[in-house]
Amino acid sequence: MLKLGERERKNLMEARSLARKRVTIADLAKLLGMDKSSVSLALRDSPRVALATREKVQRLAREHNYTPNWAAKQLAGSLGHAIGMLMPRAFGCLHHPNVARTVQALAQLSAARGLTVNLIANEELDSKDEGLMPLHADGLLVWGDVPAASTAWLSEAYARPAIVLDPHHPSYADYSGNTIRIRNKEGASSITTHLYERGARTLCFVHVVSEHLSHDHRWTGTREAWEQRASASNLSRVYLDDLGDAHLRKLAESGNAAIFCSNDMGAMRVWHRLLALGISVPGDIKLAGFDGDDYGALIGLTTALFDSTAMADRAFSSMLELLSKDKKSIGEEWIPITVRIGTTS
Repeated sequence: MLKLGERERKNLMEARSLARKRVTIADLAKLLGMDKSSVSLALRDSPRVALATREKVQRLAREHNYTPNWAAKQLAGSLGHAIGMLMPRAFGCLHHPNVARTVQALAQLSAARGLTVNLIANEELDSKDEGLMPLHADGLLVWGDVPAASTAWLSEAYARPAIVLDPHHPSYADYSGNTIRIRNKEGASSITTHLYERGARTLCFVHVVSEHLSHDHRWTGTREAWEQRASASNLSRVYLDDLGDAHLRKLAESGNAAIFCSNDMGAMRVWHRLLALGISVPGDIKLAGFDGDDYGALIGLTTALFDSTAMADRAFSSMLELLSKDKKSIGEEWIPITVRIGTTS
């Protein structure tokens, strides 16, 4: 056996040698005295490896400037060492703060692994009458307003795994592919329960966006939670464009009324209209929204929000599992909702 001093000198010489060449998983495994598959799992932060071991492996990888060797993973058709973020209409959904936060978190996770996130407009690729355009991405993360047919076709045509984030286009109602969903019903139920506990006995649900699965699920969660606690006759639903000043005044005059908007942008529009009518929030009407927008936080809006960082982390780790063939599919995963209590309720 080697004496302790000799072993330390040997490890030091190996470490210096590694500093002069590209570090591989095999190199890290040798230094750590672990098998390559366990090191690979630890680098992907897999829960199958103990947390202390993951931290030890990842610390050593950082010390030796390890970056993934995607060629060694034999990814089918790997072109760009990148993850594609597929969005519609030239990234129009990026004006939503929660979408922007998710993309930012994805970019940070990718950069830490030596990868990039490529933003792709699905209209640029979804042209079945012409030849396929180059796709510089190993896998596709799809924001949920890209139609399901486009997601399925692009994933098959380019032979890339795809995960849909917050699938809310109506075409995803019966979608069975890989998804990471937001618990919209549960979040709406929590907001409804909060408003009732704060004394609301009349509730108006303002449906801001039509033909949107998430907003539909928020209405379902609201209706079910309200009918468990109060009279269904004191619950109404109105689309934002149909909400008139007379309706707002009637709610304010009824006493103990609340308005729950299916997103924060709608709630902000209602808040401005209430102020213009001289209706106090929350004195005359309690108000709540959904999504946790920064703009709503400026007025202390009570809202339900999901963790964009958790969404990005789940999407990134799941995509790595698909790319490395650890999993063939992820099925349906869920991101929880929390309630942020503000001054409007």
